Amino acid sequence: MESIGNLKDPLGSLHLGISVKRKPKDAPTKLLRQIESPDQALAVAMKAGDHKLATVAAVIGKSESYVSRMRTGARRIPRRLVTPLCEATESNLLRQYMELQAALDTPCPRSEVARLAGMLRTH
Repeated sequence: MESIGNLKDPLGSLHLGISVKRKPKDAPTKLLRQIESPDQALAVAMKAGDHKLATVAAVIGKSESYVSRMRTGARRIPRRLVTPLCEATESNLLRQYMELQAALDTPCPRSEVARLAGMLRTH
């Protein structure tokens, strides 16, 4: 095993890439309101942080083509990848968008009562 300073590698190769993890930051509300889809949220987060496709793919353990398809909307973003994508882009924009949509999709109790009453009237 080759040892260079504190870096030890069983294959004897030197790793020059240094990964510094930063905590993802929340996006401003003004920006969040302008996002139209999860894929757009991912694309904006990647572009804002100047994150390369290869880097994001490596961090989340997926292929570049898979991340590219999620970024363009050709592939749905799985819920289980939201946290890794936020960590990879150092932005919570995607998580914030998903949470906002979930909150908007939840029917308020009054509209639910009205919907159920309408169903009762038709029978």
